[in-house]
Amino acid sequence: MELVYTCPMGSSKEMQKMLDEEFWKRLGPTVRECKAMGLEKEGMCLYIKAKDELAAEAAKLLAEAAATELKGEEGEKLLQAFREEAEAAEAGMGAMFG
Repeated sequence: MELVYTCPMGSSKEMQKMLDEEFWKRLGPTVRECKAMGLEKEGMCLYIKAKDELAAEAAKLLAEAAATELKGEEGEKLLQAFREEAEAAEAGMGAMFG
């Protein structure tokens, strides 16, 4: 399951503290600035790719934080941006070690 969230910059310290917890370290979400991912919003974007039960736990924890799940066209656009970034990174590693 893939999920994308946004979080306002004002709550970035709160989010960073949460992301430093053991659950999040094992989950390994990707965090980027929204504008760097092509989204016209201030703040951070969070990408989670995990098994359904872990994604559900992450969604529950994020619902208690200042994060907002992106769905619909905007969410799909952000998912695509994260996927393209991951593919580019994989291609770069393949070129280095291939």
